[in-house]
Amino acid sequence: MPILDVNGDRFHYHVDNFSDPWRAQEAVLLHHSAGGNLHRWRAWAPTLARSGPVVRFDMRGHAGTPPPPDLRFSLPDLAADIARVMDALDIDKAHLVGASAGGIISLRFAHDFPDRLHSLTLVASTPRLARMGAGMDAAAWRQTLEREGTRAWLLLDADKRFGPNAPPEVIEWYADEGARTPAPAVLGLQTCLLAEDLTPLLPEIEVRTLILASSNDEITPLESQQLMQQRMPRAKLEVFDGVGHNMKVEIPDLLAQRTVSFITGAG
Repeated sequence: MPILDVNGDRFHYHVDNFSDPWRAQEAVLLHHSAGGNLHRWRAWAPTLARSGPVVRFDMRGHAGTPPPPDLRFSLPDLAADIARVMDALDIDKAHLVGASAGGIISLRFAHDFPDRLHSLTLVASTPRLARMGAGMDAAAWRQTLEREGTRAWLLLDADKRFGPNAPPEVIEWYADEGARTPAPAVLGLQTCLLAEDLTPLLPEIEVRTLILASSNDEITPLESQQLMQQRMPRAKLEVFDGVGHNMKVEIPDLLAQRTVSFITGAG
């Protein structure tokens, strides 16, 4: 298991690169969601890595990366972790892609480290996690995590996390991968993110941004993503039907292709 040691902090990571070595290359960094890990992006890697190096890593407390002391997560620290990983891999600037909670962290990174980005892509994300749809209950999330663990929590709202045509084996794989992250770490991250509201920072995030949204997503509602489009100076929004909050594992090829087109300026 490849591990980066960054001043005593350890991060599990992967780098894929199948690009033409004679062409100029720009790195893409993928940031996963709460209860996720770098394998959630595995279907994206072949498409993205044809254009340059693709970096995936487990954020603190998730799968192969140890948690912060006392499970006290800080959004500025989580954003700074992206810079730490980039520094350790000698990456000056990258195209950053963040999904769900990873998108929240990526938003903060774009604000705090604007000179480190070529572009930003947000997948089913939001500037304020506490602004979920009426059908979502953060208290029920906590109760399920405390009593039954991460896998049960991820299956609790499967009908909202996935579209009606998601194959059952995809949902099971998604839950099994999530079980690699202990519930206390997920709870610690959720406590941190539910207290954050990045809405006031949106006008200050000037990097070129692509927002990929589901038309039916109660965890990160469409209106939250429309708000980002309206308030971020260089943001564009694309909306997809028939998929849920976990669209990145439902239609990975399509979203990866759209991301490549955006990164390369082709679309």
